Amino acid sequence: KVANSTLTQGETVDAVVVNRYEIAKHHSATHLLQSALKMVLGETVSQAGSLNDSSRLRFDFTYPKAMTTEQIEEVEDLVNTMIARGIAGNVEELPIEEAKNKGAIAMFGEKYGDVVRVVSFSDVSVEFCGGTHVRNSADIGSFYIVKESGVSAGVRRIEAVCGAAAIKYTKDIISKMNEIQAEVKNNDVIAGIKKLKEQIKDLKKEV
Repeated sequence: KVANSTLTQGETVDAVVVNRYEIAKHHSATHLLQSALKMVLGETVSQAGSLNDSSRLRFDFTYPKAMTTEQIEEVEDLVNTMIARGIAGNVEELPIEEAKNKGAIAMFGEKYGDVVRVVSFSDVSVEFCGGTHVRNSADIGSFYIVKESGVSAGVRRIEAVCGAAAIKYTKDIISKMNEIQAEVKNNDVIAGIKKLKEQIKDLKKEV
């Protein structure tokens, strides 16, 4: 069904399937995330697994300890800077040795043929990959790290959102913040909670 348009037989259209497009955003974001992690934590960081769907991404990587709040914020800021730069994405098939010479990152333990598909965003991210990606980093939209946790010894996990999921995530946070402000009757939530704690403390003394 076509809404607000008229098509004629034989006309060429450029269609974008929303679900697939949102998956592409999260997939491209994982590539930028890996680059940012290497910049912040060091080049020894390597991918240990990932999941990309239309509403979130999950990226497992090798690192011996939990990331600090400052490191998480730095990684998030770096990814958003890469997105804001509007870096054109490029997909090409290359002989595997040529791809390696270009510095393309391969998944540890993965087996590849003589010719590989390489996805790059300028020199910021160059990886072996057969997945769906955006044409430009700006298409990803905002990027937010939701959680950083441990998976097993020496393996950490980052869960994040971007695109439409990032907008929903932001709206949900604002909504929850408004609810909390209403409950504590104070626009400064922290001050409101501290005041409630003091009131509870005083009530306990009276009992």
